[in-house]
Amino acid sequence: MLFAVLIPNDNSALAAEIKNQFPNEHLQITPTQWFIATTGTAIELSTKLGITDGSKGTAIVLAVSSYYGRAASTIWEWVSSKIGAPVG
Repeated sequence: MLFAVLIPNDNSALAAEIKNQFPNEHLQITPTQWFIATTGTAIELSTKLGITDGSKGTAIVLAVSSYYGRAASTIWEWVSSKIGAPVG
């Protein structure tokens, strides 16, 4: 499953948690926009990252089922390789 994590403000604690929890399964788009490939639900990811209880800050977690737009080819390649792919 692919998730987008949208952080209202630059948050180094949450960024560090994403990198720590998902060292090989994240893609940072900007300091406040991330993709994460993992199993589970948006609620489970929010809880794992410390968003649900607020311990790492605030953010919105969205499950991604399709995509379209304009971005660097490296972003599209990463998203294409992760969306719908098994996470192990």
